[in-house]
This record gives sequence, structure tokens and C-alpha cells, in this order.
Amino acid sequence: MAEIQKRNIFPRLIGNNNLKNTLSSDLAEGKSAHAYIIEGQKGSGKHTAAREICASVLCENRGDGRYPLPCGECSQCRKILGGFSVDVMTVSNGDKASIGVDAVRDIKNSLYITPNDGDKKFYIIENAHLMTPQAQNALLISLEEPPPYVMFILLCEDSSVLLETIKSRAPVLKTEKFQPDFIEDFLARKYPSANREKIIHSAHLSSGTLGQAIDLYENGGAKLEQYGTASELVRNLLSAKKSEALTFVTQSLPKDRSSVKQILSLTKLALRDIISEKKGGDLLFYSKSEGTPKFAKNLSVKKLIEISADISSAEEKISANCSQSTVMISLVMNI
Repeated sequence: MAEIQKRNIFPRLIGNNNLKNTLSSDLAEGKSAHAYIIEGQKGSGKHTAAREICASVLCENRGDGRYPLPCGECSQCRKILGGFSVDVMTVSNGDKASIGVDAVRDIKNSLYITPNDGDKKFYIIENAHLMTPQAQNALLISLEEPPPYVMFILLCEDSSVLLETIKSRAPVLKTEKFQPDFIEDFLARKYPSANREKIIHSAHLSSGTLGQAIDLYENGGAKLEQYGTASELVRNLLSAKKSEALTFVTQSLPKDRSSVKQILSLTKLALRDIISEKKGGDLLFYSKSEGTPKFAKNLSVKKLIEISADISSAEEKISANCSQSTVMISLVMNI
């Protein structure tokens, strides 16, 4: 089994080498846990990782080093990775705000039914961070002493909200956040005819996750528009004439407060990038390959910090229901 460590582990899961290395060691030593917690943001690959784990455990070629793990070709892999294995059961909150005791009771009722196809069956609990404390306590007994043919995989965005007794019985594996330039390259390969600006905006709004980047590119019109508006606001604040900037903030910004607050937040992120680039740091708002705008090069770090503070003040005033128009006009006039 030692050769498993040298193989291509979880080929459908991009990046996430720490997670892969941890699990490949488990597989190599034959010590796979009976439960895992996979933590990460929406779109970070938690579901892909869960399916890869399930398929690896039952892969018919798992002992053959000529294949990746899981191989993706055998009957078990095709069923599990295709989403139609009867031995992989998914539990979710659905349209409810939480996962309650009833959902855990359903798990317990089926727990001792043996697998249909292989020697393992799996319970994937989506949004495990939404389990009520009562549900977590109800699940605890099953996690402590499950049947030997059962594996639990809990997917969550924040494992800190899980009870310590739950976490003590399942190792926490964290998915990886990607740098914006990595996501830009990923989107450019996935959408070879794509608009470059749209790719940059999607990558930088994705919070470091490939799933969110894809969703933003395909469905994120409003959010992408906010990013573009923030870019234009930066230009108006830093380089345009006051009359042009005043026209922009009074006529081109959306009317709802939540959108304006998001635009201001993105504007501060852009300013953070301009400061960071001057100090040789990384970029989060602007594309690494293109850098920050030329019009920002001559501004001092001190001035940029002052403008960022003014924007934070504007955010607070808008949150306090001050007149948006008055706040934005004041912001322009103070710069």
C-alpha cells in the first residue's frame, strides 16, 4: 500500500495538496478515519473532496499503482463520482435554516443497513455547521461507535461552530483558498474565448474559491457590475476632476445602500492594493499581471491611507441612514 503515496491522489480536486497529502497517508497506512470534517467556503471543493474520498475507499483499482486514486474508471468510481451510488447518502438542511434532530434520527434508522454494492457506505452531511446543538449531540453516539462499514463526512464552512465532542471524533481537513492570479488562469483555460475583464472581476470577487469564480462568471452579473463600479469610483476619486467625480457619485452609483456599501468596501480593497504594490506586496483587487492603474502611481501612501479612512467613514454614515448623496458628495470634496 505504500505506493499509494506516489500516485495521483484525487485527480478531480484542483490544488489542495495539504488535504491530499493527509488523506493519501491515511490510505497508504490503511488507517482511514471513520469520519472526516471538511471545512471550507462555498465553492472551495468540499463536495468534490468528499466524493473523491468515497470513491477512493471503494475503488476497485485502489491497490494498483498504475491508476490514479480513485481511478474514475471502475464500476464503483463511476457510480460514486457520477452521483448515483446507493451507498452514498447525502443529508442537508434543504430549504430549512438548520439541520435538526429529525435528520439525525433518519441517519440512525438506516445506520445498520449493510451496504448494497461494496464493503462501505457513506453519509455526507452538507452544511454541518447548520446542525443544531441537539442534532450534533444526537449524532455523537453514531460518530463514536459506527458500524465498521460506515463512514461519515461532514462538510462545513466553519468548524468552530461544531461541538468539541464532534471535532474530537473526526479530523478537520481544510480546503485551500487560491490566489486571484491562479483563478484568473483557471478561468482563462476554462473559457478560452472569455472577456478578460470579466475573468479578472470574477476571480477577484470569488473569495479564493474556484466554484464561486465559475458561478460569478456565469451568473454574477450584479456582483461583477459592483466590481466594475468600484474600479471606476477609484479612478474618479484619485484622478478625475472634482466635477466629474461629483457627477459620477451622484448619478452612476446604485440607489440601494447595501450595494453602495459593497462598492465602497471593494474600493478600499483597491486602495489596499495600491499601497501594497508600493511596498512590494501582493494584489487582491487588481490583476497581478496588469498591476495597479498608472494614475495611482504618484500618490503617497499617507494620502492613500487618508482616502481609505474617508471611505470607511462614508460606509459608517451610510449604514447610519445618512443621506447617501450627501455622504458621497462630502467624500469627493474632502479628497
